[in-house]
Amino acid sequence: MDIVSSVLGSSIIVGGIFPMIFFGLMDFLFRYFSVKIPFQNVFLFTAIGGMLAMSVLSYFLFGIHLDNYGEIFSKNNYETISIGVILGVIWTLAIFSMGFAYEKLHANASQIIPIASASGLLTSVLSIVVLGETGDILYLFLSAFIIFIGVLVLQKAEKVSLQQFQNMKILPIVVGGIIPLLAFGVLNTMFKANYELNSGALGIIMGCTGVILSLVVQVLRRQKLVFEPKLLFTGIVWAIAVASLGYGFYPLGGKASVLLPIAGASPLVSVLLVAMFLDEKVDWKYVMVGSVLIFFGVLSLHVLL
Repeated sequence: MDIVSSVLGSSIIVGGIFPMIFFGLMDFLFRYFSVKIPFQNVFLFTAIGGMLAMSVLSYFLFGIHLDNYGEIFSKNNYETISIGVILGVIWTLAIFSMGFAYEKLHANASQIIPIASASGLLTSVLSIVVLGETGDILYLFLSAFIIFIGVLVLQKAEKVSLQQFQNMKILPIVVGGIIPLLAFGVLNTMFKANYELNSGALGIIMGCTGVILSLVVQVLRRQKLVFEPKLLFTGIVWAIAVASLGYGFYPLGGKASVLLPIAGASPLVSVLLVAMFLDEKVDWKYVMVGSVLIFFGVLSLHVLL
């Protein structure tokens, strides 16, 4: 029982390791589904599943009950609603960009995931500059950079043919990598900056916003809705990741500049899942080197708390 309490009381584990695992699982599922099903369908069911799962998690983690729903989501609570909608728009932009890059631009994960995952580094900088988080800035940056290098090495484990390498173009990298990098960096900083608001409420509003925007895209693309209830699981995984991150921020008091680089190591999980469940060859020596770098980066960040 003491072990469970110490684990659940650690912001590094709850707000860093847990999101890393579940964001990695979400990335794996998103990659798997986006090449088979139109991306707005994938995101629609992800948003629905996330909204429903976040409602349940909010009951246990953030004190949202039926009797206080009216107070939290009332018209007078402009700040929570407006911030939640903004976060939902940014989240939608990031996910749609990656989905579009996979489906329409035929982006390879090894091209875009290391760039998108660097949002943890961007968040570290923004958290120090914008949020005024304190600590040994040089030590923090070096630790986060080690994790980022680990992610880069890790992505080399997914073997890309010479032809695929020669065919790499800038547009898939910009759409699937740089846009999510900026969007996730801003989103995570805003999420931390508004920690005094109910994280569960923000997550629910984010999910609702995602549902609405994905339906708008559905209409604009004039594509038939593909009913795939299994896609709800992607949203459930996302909700667990976001709820863990929110709980790591508050009440556990974790720093965004520490937790987000750890969460950004989620490709460690997705690459392992690709190796186990998808018909893609993986170079295990890169997996081992990347994993060691990520491990030492996470271990060094733990010293900062």
